[in-house]
Amino acid sequence: MPLDRLTVLIVTAALGAARLVPVVWLMPPLGGGRLPAPARVGFALLLALVASPLLASGDAAARFASVSAPLLALMLGREVIIGLCLGLMGAAVFRAAEIAGRLADTLRGANIGEVFVPTAEERSSPLGALYVLVATLVFLHIGGVERLTEALLSSYRVLPVGGSLGAGAARRAAMVVGEGSARLIAAGVALAAPVVVAIWLTDVALGLIARAAPQVPVYFVGLPLKGLLAIGVVLLGLGGLAGAISGETGLGLQFVRRTIAAFAG
Repeated sequence: MPLDRLTVLIVTAALGAARLVPVVWLMPPLGGGRLPAPARVGFALLLALVASPLLASGDAAARFASVSAPLLALMLGREVIIGLCLGLMGAAVFRAAEIAGRLADTLRGANIGEVFVPTAEERSSPLGALYVLVATLVFLHIGGVERLTEALLSSYRVLPVGGSLGAGAARRAAMVVGEGSARLIAAGVALAAPVVVAIWLTDVALGLIARAAPQVPVYFVGLPLKGLLAIGVVLLGLGGLAGAISGETGLGLQFVRRTIAAFAG
């Protein structure tokens, strides 16, 4: 049935917000998991209203002049899929930083605290939180919010809301997301490499000590030693860590644009 102008504006804003909700949900600088769910949805709706001139262009408005409920549900699903892919690529550097921090905590034995507090609602990782904080500061410093916003606005121009999503476009986007996910894992291991090497050398040294002097309680000496060594390596390498994260952040934003291009064909 035909829709009045106000209803068309509401539908276009809802579709625009459906694309942005996964991005806000996954990106720590935009709130991420720290914001309550209603706040994340409201923030996405606010961003969609800011982009309303693009959403309510002539072609887009004409497309929603007559739309059925099943078709609207399919349109919402399309926007959520696009937003999820964009959010995954935009948040890749933060997930890589978290992976690096958690790996460093595991190697230095800090994750044993989870055994003593098994009722904690989420797994704690002090270095993981530090790495994500550094990644967030780097993202803000290099103008990541402006660059991400520009990419999201360009997605509305290249992929207008209410369009179709072909199998070929979905396949191309899946390949880009898969490549970005592989890069995420590699970046996480690379960011944790200094701590990994330091802990490995420490284990080798402790093994040699244990072989030369079996009476030395190497295990109990090694736990605090590896913990302090890992923290020292992280603190000494914060400058290099920020530089590495800066490069990965730029690459992540490139993957966002590549994902948009893949959907556009």
